[in-house]
Amino acid sequence: MNSTPANPRPAARHRAAWLLGGLTVLTFASAWLSWPAFRERDDRDARRLLDSHDPEARKRGAWCAARGEAPQALNVIVDSLTNNREPDAGVRESYIYALGQVGTAQHFGIAVRLVESDAGPFVRQAAWLAAARLDIGRFQQVGDRLRLVDEGWDPVGRAAAWLELGDTRGVVDLLRAAEDGTDAERRFASLSLFRGLAPLLEAVGRWPLDARVGEGDPWPPELVAEVRRRCADLDLQALASAAGQHLARATPVRREIGRLNSTRARLIHLLGIP
Repeated sequence: MNSTPANPRPAARHRAAWLLGGLTVLTFASAWLSWPAFRERDDRDARRLLDSHDPEARKRGAWCAARGEAPQALNVIVDSLTNNREPDAGVRESYIYALGQVGTAQHFGIAVRLVESDAGPFVRQAAWLAAARLDIGRFQQVGDRLRLVDEGWDPVGRAAAWLELGDTRGVVDLLRAAEDGTDAERRFASLSLFRGLAPLLEAVGRWPLDARVGEGDPWPPELVAEVRRRCADLDLQALASAAGQHLARATPVRREIGRLNSTRARLIHLLGIP
């Protein structure tokens, strides 16, 4: 009797063929959905939502614009933020988030104005991140000189913006907020640390193996204390700078994955799949 195990290669080739076929379909679908007619329809739908009297609809319009499929809708958002036309803080937060995702360096001033003057703490938090994304160079020049409206929220928003750029100068502020801040501050600081600090510690084997937190979970005080202790003898900035080089090389891949995911979502919507 032949005891040679079955060759797994045909099954592997079969899975690879399905994967390649799926990627090919998504690629062609992405090109198809990028036709001007589809982009114009997306833009029109987003503008209709932004014109709604319902704040939740305006938020949905902002998410459409954030995908980069609605340039005219983005102009509506820019006009609204520039001329203080939006009274709802939750909508303003969505607007500045969208601007940070698909805006350009010319919109940096809008983000800075919101950082220094908006009454909504969540709006300012989103504006800090948007400012860092819109113009890295200018944020690096002025980030630490921008006016803080609130000594609780704004150092946390500023620190999160720095960490997103691979600058660890605000980690102390984030750890303090994750431990002693309000519930909202703790959750936001923990999210920023999970995304920006935890991968650095994992890369050098210093992340606590027994930590049971996920993205968006507030960190318990004992985890904050342990992470603070482990960071004390590390050159975090050197780690972040080294990691940044790898992240930069991966950026085109992440953008392509995001584009394909957007295409998949739009196909599901077009086909009416629940």
